[in-house]
Parts: sequence; C-alpha cells; structure tokens
Amino acid sequence: DALGSEPTLPYLSPELRGERLLVGANFASAGVGILNDTGIQFINIIRMFRQLQYFQEYQTRLAELVGNDEAQRIVSDGLVLITVGGNDFVNNYFLIPFSARSRQFLLPDYVTYLISEYKKILMVNFVFPLSLRLHDLGARRVLVTGTGPLGCVPAERAMRSPNGECAPELQQAASLFNPQLVQMINGLNSEYGANIFIAANTQLQTSDFITNPGAY
Repeated sequence: DALGSEPTLPYLSPELRGERLLVGANFASAGVGILNDTGIQFINIIRMFRQLQYFQEYQTRLAELVGNDEAQRIVSDGLVLITVGGNDFVNNYFLIPFSARSRQFLLPDYVTYLISEYKKILMVNFVFPLSLRLHDLGARRVLVTGTGPLGCVPAERAMRSPNGECAPELQQAASLFNPQLVQMINGLNSEYGANIFIAANTQLQTSDFITNPGAY
C-alpha cells in the first residue's frame, strides 16, 4: 500500500486470473529455505525450485493474456522480492541439538555453503541449463533481503534464553550470513555488468529501528 500498488495475490489463489495477473503474484511459502532439507518437519511447503517453476508458469499465463513481448517487459520492469535464509538456521541447523547439518558443518562453513547455494538460485545456470534461476526467468530488478536478528525473535528467545535475552548463537548466524550475502550480491552484479540485484541487510535495519526509532 505504501508503494501505491495493489497487493499481489498468492500464485495458487483461484482469484489470480485475468487482469489480476498484471499486478504480479506472491510465490512465497512459510518455512522454506535455501536448502531442500530445510523445513522437513512441514508437510506442504513449496520449496524454492517449485516456486521458480510457478514463476515460469506465471509468465506463460501472462503471455497468453498480453502477448510474449509485453509479458517479458512486465517481468523485466517488475520488482522481485526474495527473502530466504533464516529458516536454514531456525528450521535446520539449530532446529534440534546435534542436527545433521550442525554435525556436517561448523557454523561459519555452513554459512559459506548456504551463500553458494543461494547464488545458484539467483544466477544463470550454465552447467544445468534446464534448472530454473531468477535471472534466467527474466527478473532484472531483484531485491534480496537478508535475515533479521534471528536470536531476538520472541519464539527463539522463549526457547533458548532463560532470561529473555536474544539467543547468541542465532545472532551470530545472522551476523555471519548477512555480510556474505551482500558480498555475493555485489559479485553477481559485477559478473552481469548491471545492478540487477539489490541487497538489503535487514539485521542492521531492524537494529536501527530499535536503537534509533526517532529516525523513522
């Protein structure tokens, strides 16, 4: 609403048809992560590869409505927001003590692995051309947000902090992940020679909201 635009409907909504397709669509699924084994405790989440398939399917439906050229213009001019990564810590690495991923990786190495897998979602895949990537699918204005202060989420504080303070291990995870995400995004833009991706460090933004509320 603040952008002055009509809210997007979930892609699987039966109301998303006709002229409503011109507004865009929401492909998000709660609990999903960068990794396919994130959120395994949830039954019906829509994993990233499936969300990208839906994005491609959406473009086909859009082209049927307005033609291929106009559909490509709408997608390339549109703003794509992608927020993923927090669940790979909360619902994977730190989900249970001695989780499979925590036994496989030390936290800094896990973050590096996550960033490398995230990059595959965003960039053109020259090795496996049938795999779908956001850039392949025509996205040219992509806002990529990092994780917020994961350890300060009320549910995590209740589970992990006896005195109600932010959980330090999750705060450390966010502090490692967000700067590397920004670095990866800057590297992708250099590879493409254009500022296609915009990184937003939501951990710093949220901390600023708390410590400097008068600025907002």
